[in-house]
Amino acid sequence: MRLWPMKTSHDQLDVSATIVTDNPIFTILNGLLSGLWRACIQHQTHVAVIETLGLQGLPDAMRVGTADEPVAIRGLLNRLVDLGGTPAFTIEAPAIGATVREILDNDMELQRHARPKLNAAAETAGAHDATTRNLIEQILADEEKHLSWLETEIVLYETLGESLYCASRLQARKASAA
Repeated sequence: MRLWPMKTSHDQLDVSATIVTDNPIFTILNGLLSGLWRACIQHQTHVAVIETLGLQGLPDAMRVGTADEPVAIRGLLNRLVDLGGTPAFTIEAPAIGATVREILDNDMELQRHARPKLNAAAETAGAHDATTRNLIEQILADEEKHLSWLETEIVLYETLGESLYCASRLQARKASAA
């Protein structure tokens, strides 16, 4: 962004700011915002679907595991605006599951695609802006915890079968999930 005044052909000062749209950090941040908003929408919808099934323990654990998403979105938005960028992204349609297994699988698919995108974004951002890279690495660490939790839940589902897995998720738990 150009913040210094320039002389125009009429010897008047031009104090307008030039918005930089080709900044690679803006592209990275907007891309991550798109993905995080989609993930947040998908996860919150899945929590609601599972609650309607009466499995209180599972949505409680999912809420704990995804509580960082609004914080990450806010952090990315703040960074974008602090750098002089403008939010400019679209949100892909979330993949909403209708059964517990579909929900776990759809969330796993989302997490598996997020990891390489976050790694690539951190690497690219590191060449331009260390602060943005650190922010992305913090988000990646949170996503790794959620991925690990999902892997465990899917193994439990496969090991116990649908009936026993769902029975084990009827009650809210006192222990926190990742």
